[in-house]
Amino acid sequence: MTQIKISSCSVILIVLFSASIIINGCGKEEKAPEVKDTSENSEKKTEQKETKSQSSPGKEFFYMKSSSNNIACADCHGDGTNSDRPLTKYFSDIKGADKRTSTYHGKIKGEEVKNTAGGATICWESYMKMKTPMTPEQIKMLNEYYTSVGTSDSPTEINYETIALPTRDKTKLKEVQKEVLKLKGDPVKGETTFKEACAVCHGETATVKKVPSILEEFEGNTKSVTYNVRLGDGSMPFFNMNVLSDQDIADVSEYVLKINGQ
Repeated sequence: MTQIKISSCSVILIVLFSASIIINGCGKEEKAPEVKDTSENSEKKTEQKETKSQSSPGKEFFYMKSSSNNIACADCHGDGTNSDRPLTKYFSDIKGADKRTSTYHGKIKGEEVKNTAGGATICWESYMKMKTPMTPEQIKMLNEYYTSVGTSDSPTEINYETIALPTRDKTKLKEVQKEVLKLKGDPVKGETTFKEACAVCHGETATVKKVPSILEEFEGNTKSVTYNVRLGDGSMPFFNMNVLSDQDIADVSEYVLKINGQ
């Protein structure tokens, strides 16, 4: 039998080689794959929460269109995000409306402000023509939404110059009609004002009734336009004197009568 001699250096090399196999091979501990779930998932959760907070039952109700005439609260009143709707410049915003001391030209005061959702119950029945009264739950939703959008620069007591409140004053209306008739209307300016203040309901894409066909329902002159603007009628809200002047009415009248061939 042939004897194999192994030098001490060879032994050392064999030992080192074996150790390397043990460390880097079979004996290697597999690390579990890293889960990136924490940062990415938390971001998604945050986004979902933010999206949820941007929408609420109160907001959905505020933007809901009337089944009777396709008008929504958000068509006339601003919440800080809908200034692209032209009518919001003519009517009070809703920020903190539940905390006002009075609204609707002082007709609604104290606790009734909150109980009527800042007077929204009147708009609901008078202008949106809803057939059933606003429910306590709907009032609560609106009040919560008013709070969520912050506070307004508007005063806590909403008063303005009008002959429509506290009751429709037809005696004073005659005086206003005489004043408007003294003014010379500008149809060009009237068209601009009409597009801002009237076209939502009476323009080419009317939600209520188009002009000039609406003129068939009344005398169709400056006096009748003044009547509707100052006192309101049916779904049409009145415009107070602070936001729509007598000259504006004269201009709009001139424009409306012009397109009606008068």
